[in-house]
Amino acid sequence: MLDNGYIFLPMDADPPPDPPDPTLLLPRSTYWQLVHTLHTSLPLPADDSPEARAHRDNAAIAEVASLLPVNAEEAAIAARCVAANAYAMDCLRLARLHPDDSRHGLRCNAQSASMMRQANAARSLLLRVQAARREREANPAACNQDAWTQHCALAQLAEATGHAAPEPPSPPAPDAAKADTWRDLTEAERYAVTYPRRAALIRAHGALPDNCSFGPPPPAVVRDIVSGNSPILLDLDRQPALASA
Repeated sequence: MLDNGYIFLPMDADPPPDPPDPTLLLPRSTYWQLVHTLHTSLPLPADDSPEARAHRDNAAIAEVASLLPVNAEEAAIAARCVAANAYAMDCLRLARLHPDDSRHGLRCNAQSASMMRQANAARSLLLRVQAARREREANPAACNQDAWTQHCALAQLAEATGHAAPEPPSPPAPDAAKADTWRDLTEAERYAVTYPRRAALIRAHGALPDNCSFGPPPPAVVRDIVSGNSPILLDLDRQPALASA
């Protein structure tokens, strides 16, 4: 420190780290909560030692990971499956504690069978959710749209929790043959890229459908979607599956 009260840092001093991206903190918090839920919800271990609890938790986490969840929804379903299966096996253990009490054994066996059915149902649900995800991942346009939607949702949720949400990315732009950049698109074309099913439905009806289940775009956008002849809007006519969906 100099006499004038100023403090000079060395030139090679590291700058303060950037604040963490809240869109990354939210998923991390989701998985932290999932592990905490498993820790407090699983049946008691063989003994109450810290080592036994650690083995129980690590085994449950390994089971969840073996079900290959790739997002928070799949991880929650996988944890549900693992927890239900753990209680099914614990009920079988309780049935053996009183081999001479047939009523106790029957109740425990019935509860075990019920928990096994819940575990199997959760696993079947997980397989269906994963199959639907892989089907959408096979479509690059749908995959990009999902990634953009998820990022925007996470940004809004982060802002709701008091974090400064980062600027969401632009929606996935069409290929270069249709438009050079996102800025070159009209409002109707941007709507068609962002909501292809809605735009195809509007174009197929020639107007905004009656009793539509989505928020209607401005009337000028509806008019341009119906009457436009740009490659993006004409492409909606070549995909009748979008309008039927």
